[in-house]
Amino acid sequence: ISQCSPGFCLRFIRENFRDTFKNTKLVNIFWNAVYALTAVEFESKITEMIEISQDVIPWFKGFPPQLWAVAYFDGVRYGHFSLGVTELLYKWALECHELPIVQMMEHIRLQLTSWFDERRNMGMRWTSILVPSAEKRILEAIADAHCYQVLRANEIEFEIVSTERTNIVDIRSRVCSCRRWQLYGLPCAHAAAALISCGQNAHLFAEPCFTVASYRDTYSQMINPVPDKRHWKEPGEGAEGGGAKVDITIRPPKTRRPPGRPKKKVLRVENFKRPKRVVQCGRCHMLGHSQKKCTMQM
Repeated sequence: ISQCSPGFCLRFIRENFRDTFKNTKLVNIFWNAVYALTAVEFESKITEMIEISQDVIPWFKGFPPQLWAVAYFDGVRYGHFSLGVTELLYKWALECHELPIVQMMEHIRLQLTSWFDERRNMGMRWTSILVPSAEKRILEAIADAHCYQVLRANEIEFEIVSTERTNIVDIRSRVCSCRRWQLYGLPCAHAAAALISCGQNAHLFAEPCFTVASYRDTYSQMINPVPDKRHWKEPGEGAEGGGAKVDITIRPPKTRRPPGRPKKKVLRVENFKRPKRVVQCGRCHMLGHSQKKCTMQM
């Protein structure tokens, strides 16, 4: 954990920026700045935003780019910029949060067991080198690679020329000057062009986490089944020498009374409300008003 680089969830950063400035054009430029791969591209987008509104300057001071901008992030996100997995676990907790702790843990264990089984079977059906999402991106990069001119400097360095720009690729260090290869862990179109030119398989230059072998290994471990509670052994039962059962009392955790007046729980019984009394006029006998407010002429 100490080697991990902290980063913000981009979805919440976007919502904060959108709610602060309420400018669609500004939000679109900001989103382009988030995904800019190089510092030059990022700074150009920041300049565009400052030209629209000077108010973005103090906002950026409160949210350092190292925590959300792809160009300045210290770690590697591999294309993952939101906290989707935590939302999934939170949803599981909501389904069982009112259960006692043992039943809650059992519910989560059953969910994880089902999850592992589904993904284990799915991984065994794949026949490619990479998982489908990575396979799709590699094939797109290979398709785009044919648009580039490849100039080979030596055994490991290549110059990739296009009508827009020139990029340098180092296949030994797995680095491209566009930074997409090192940031996303998959060969970009420039890297694919260099690898194809020297007869290499671009699939083999992806990060190991994208391989089917790694996926299968992730879900290869078993979550041990738990027998019915009727077969659970008491502490000390079955020990050598026929030891007696151990009486263990689990005390509740020590708690401190929070400051202030405790909130009063109001019981709402919607289904047992008394029907409202309908007012009837004593003069005209119409519903909805009293005799004092009757306007009908007698």
